[in-house]
Amino acid sequence: MEQTMVEVIAPHQVERYPVETENADSKRIIELDCTRRITAFIVVLFHFAEVTSYKAYLAMFAGGTDLFFIISGFVGYNLLRSSPSASEYAKRRFVRLIPTFWACASLTFLCIFAFQVKHGLSPVQTILQYLSNLTLLNFFMGIPFLDGVYWTLLIEVLFYSMLGGLLFLNWGKYLEKAGAVGVLYLFLTSIVPLGSFNAVHWTILTCFPLMVVWPVFYAGIVFNKIKYDGGTVGRWLLLLLAFITNILAVGNSAKIHGVVLHRPLYEHALMTFVYFGFFYLSINNRLRLIVNKVTLFLAGISYCLYLIHMVIGNQFVKPQLKELPQLWQILLMTAIMVLVASLLTYFVERPLVKWVGRKLKIKGAH
Repeated sequence: MEQTMVEVIAPHQVERYPVETENADSKRIIELDCTRRITAFIVVLFHFAEVTSYKAYLAMFAGGTDLFFIISGFVGYNLLRSSPSASEYAKRRFVRLIPTFWACASLTFLCIFAFQVKHGLSPVQTILQYLSNLTLLNFFMGIPFLDGVYWTLLIEVLFYSMLGGLLFLNWGKYLEKAGAVGVLYLFLTSIVPLGSFNAVHWTILTCFPLMVVWPVFYAGIVFNKIKYDGGTVGRWLLLLLAFITNILAVGNSAKIHGVVLHRPLYEHALMTFVYFGFFYLSINNRLRLIVNKVTLFLAGISYCLYLIHMVIGNQFVKPQLKELPQLWQILLMTAIMVLVASLLTYFVERPLVKWVGRKLKIKGAH
């Protein structure tokens, strides 16, 4: 998950930034920020409840990252519409994603390192894992993620890298049609016996894991075309194809993230429908009720919260609360990680992004 789309705004600034503007390039839809952050917060709760009796109440949100990726597809296509230079685009994507990731990964590493040293364990393997994770190339090297949630960041980086390549080659206009070919491929490989081609199929997914979740990214792109260029019959059919393919191709996620494999197919279909519907309402300004001080606060800290919550929360905070009832453990873990994320956001992330933005000479980086 990335710190996305448009600058997060403070509650008192909401009225100063209209939701509707003249064109898609400058359009900001505050509901998308709040939608992403609410979903991120629910995913955090799911991870904290995963080995408790409360898991069943949150299990349906195990695939909540689908909604993140729909938003990224929508936002990414807006970036192509704005037609920045390839270098400016690359610098802006870097400053949005990577410095904060490095800071959060470093905090997680230091916690693990200190624990291993304290208990007389060798940290050499962890050091190598940490260094490879900083490049996000660890997945292709067969090295585990330091924190399991980093897989979504790898996917986001691959997506924005692909868009950067299209921008450089001036091929952005082909994305809608070319993306449909990718979805059709995933649809066919989900319903047709692959036989000897099965090994090739899995090699494709391993070498380019963005394909695993391509249907939801593509849905965001089509939603963008429908909103700004018109909802033709063809586009609604492409959206339906992406919807069906996302349901049928769920087994592909075994290549990078296996949680959804444990969910009944009907539940995955229902939640996919909910995510598509919720997103459609968001981009049409039908969810203004979710824009409030709480959701805007979560929007401000959610990137750090998402990147640090799972390992630090489950491995280092939870053991200190083991004498408490499970519900209190979940609530206190969440509160503590929100506090840590807030400190990281205000005292590390924001100053760091500003500093890197100045070094890269990015106007308005914050």
